[in-house]
Amino acid sequence: MEKLDLYHVARLHDHLIQSGTDPVLIDELLDHLVCEVEHYIWIGLPFESAMEKALLEANAGVVQELRQHYQREVRLSGPALEKASKDDIVFEFRNKDYGAYALRQSYPINLRNATIMTLGLCMMLMTLLHLMGHGTFSYFSPWGAVWLAGLASVTFAGFSWYLQHEQQRTLTVH
Repeated sequence: MEKLDLYHVARLHDHLIQSGTDPVLIDELLDHLVCEVEHYIWIGLPFESAMEKALLEANAGVVQELRQHYQREVRLSGPALEKASKDDIVFEFRNKDYGAYALRQSYPINLRNATIMTLGLCMMLMTLLHLMGHGTFSYFSPWGAVWLAGLASVTFAGFSWYLQHEQQRTLTVH
């Protein structure tokens, strides 16, 4: 399929601006219009004819429906924008259901769990190395306390990870 060059895309963009299209919708409409024109060029029409045909088919009802859709979707204005997180701003016009939004939302908890688990495993490894070097072990010694702290850390991080994934799984099912 032949792609439009920058000159043709600029002409389509200028047409949208001249027709009074809402600036919020220009990028989305331009994308759709470019796809339609490329389709007509692919089936053999020259650019001018393809542009006229695409513009004739882009009736006011479709543009109005798209405008209403975006007005419903645009929620971040005024006080809502001040309270919004960076993730909410980045994903404002994007699909939040495919997984990236959930990953970004759970990143701080995952980072905390990974740090706690790493520290706990390091403490347990240090205790095991001390045990191998000295051959004795007691839970009432300082090394026993390090072992128990490491074990508690790994247990906490593992349980927290399990609860988080169960919560995400129940949210995706409903």
